[in-house]
Amino acid sequence: MNADRVGRGRYGISSDYLISLSEQAFERGMSVADLLEGSDLEAGILLQQDVSVGHDSFLAAMRNFCEYDGNFWTALEGGRRMTLSKHGYVGYAAQHSQTLMDAAEKLYRYVSTRIEFFELQPGEDPNRAQLILLPLVDDSATLRYVALNFLVCLETLCRQILGRSASEFPSLITLTGPPPETPMPPLPAGSRIDFNSTHYSLSWPRSIVDTRIPARDEDLARLAEARCESDLRKHSEQQSVSERIALQLQRMEGSLPPLEEIAARLNMSVATLKRRLKAEDKSYQQLKDEQRQRQASRWLAEGRLTVDQIADRLGYSDASNFSKAFKSWTGLSPSAYRQSLGNRR
Repeated sequence: MNADRVGRGRYGISSDYLISLSEQAFERGMSVADLLEGSDLEAGILLQQDVSVGHDSFLAAMRNFCEYDGNFWTALEGGRRMTLSKHGYVGYAAQHSQTLMDAAEKLYRYVSTRIEFFELQPGEDPNRAQLILLPLVDDSATLRYVALNFLVCLETLCRQILGRSASEFPSLITLTGPPPETPMPPLPAGSRIDFNSTHYSLSWPRSIVDTRIPARDEDLARLAEARCESDLRKHSEQQSVSERIALQLQRMEGSLPPLEEIAARLNMSVATLKRRLKAEDKSYQQLKDEQRQRQASRWLAEGRLTVDQIADRLGYSDASNFSKAFKSWTGLSPSAYRQSLGNRR
């Protein structure tokens, strides 16, 4: 994405997704002025491809569209119209992967070059090939709409990659919150969308992951991945040190490494890293705690691990120390937090 971000928000998203949204708005008779009201974006942004738009501005435009359209299921249409070419080099890298699992690995690695306020992680369901979508911003009705849009976008991408064989495989999308009052439209191949889940996810039958991708082109695969790597390097250079560390930590599970290891990963001395973090009014401990909170909240919501197991995975000496830390982050003990999620469903 372009180094000069426009609009508000810490996280960026390619303007290509805003342009696609504006096409939907135009088809429904919504003016550009109404779409961009309160977003701090000028109409000219819709003429610029792959410019970085701040996430607050993008979500403001999306909220305007949702209020105007009034149909939650329009997110299905929005996701399906995002064809391979609209995902930039990431789409081509995925399209020319060897298998669907190989394509997923490329999405995990390169998605931040297109959209920064979602993180993609593999799920832990032993029976399904699962992709978890983790928002890095507060949940909301608008974010739920964007999440469905993006998950359907990924589901469509998978079907485009697999070609004819995709008609044999039903997908499952899970969303937080209750379903809308309007009935769900028909979905392809017996697929489902489930609500009141603990997380946003897209999953397929486990058998799909090793399916060979037809019409793969080795030269295009190599060129697309090289461009993705170039974009990833540029993206990293544009980020603050704290953002780069946060991204490193988000890719890890369980006990987090010492500062010395992170400094080595970023090719700088410990002293330099500490100095640059201080200049950004951040500390490594603060960044570690933020990641621990995200991971602990996710595991508590999923319900597969006990509090003792989560404490152990996060590197705490015992569950008591973990519980104290979690309560300082959220104001709730781990068990009370888990119970509150159950009460909301």
